[in-house]
Amino acid sequence: MSDAQQNIHASVPTLRLDARIRNIRGKVMIAGPAQAFELSETAAFIWKQIDGSNTVAQIGRLLAAEYEVDEATAVEDTAEVVAELAAGNIVTLA
Repeated sequence: MSDAQQNIHASVPTLRLDARIRNIRGKVMIAGPAQAFELSETAAFIWKQIDGSNTVAQIGRLLAAEYEVDEATAVEDTAEVVAELAAGNIVTLA
């Protein structure tokens, strides 16, 4: 695992105060100051676990337990979703 991957796994994502979430016709949409995303079911689960105290790796483990999938895969998928949300200024990473 690269240093960048280890760093994001240990990061704690926090929701931006100006991020907005809406459920539109059964689709979960989130929007930040410059970008909007439609969340899949698993991405919405990840979003709900972002509380400012869970690390990306902890959220990935919760995802693995919820959907009964391989933990390593769930952590990598979580890191990917969180990185995309951070790039879109929807969450911040500490």
